Amino acid sequence: MAEFKSQSSNRRVQIAEFKSQSSNRRVQIAEFKSQSSNRRVQMAEFKWQSSNGRVQMAEFKWQSLNGRV
Repeated sequence: MAEFKSQSSNRRVQIAEFKSQSSNRRVQIAEFKSQSSNRRVQMAEFKWQSSNGRVQMAEFKWQSLNGRV
């Protein structure tokens, strides 16, 4: 799934890149954004590897209009 977009009247969801490989069971979400009138969620990179049982989240940001959480 190269790109997925879902738009409503007050929010936007965009997945820029999604890869699923069954050879090594690796799932990567390059970018995930959810925007509403008062908040922003951005996941820059998420990796899940079942080969070694390791879960790694490289970056996760939660931003609102008042500052960062």
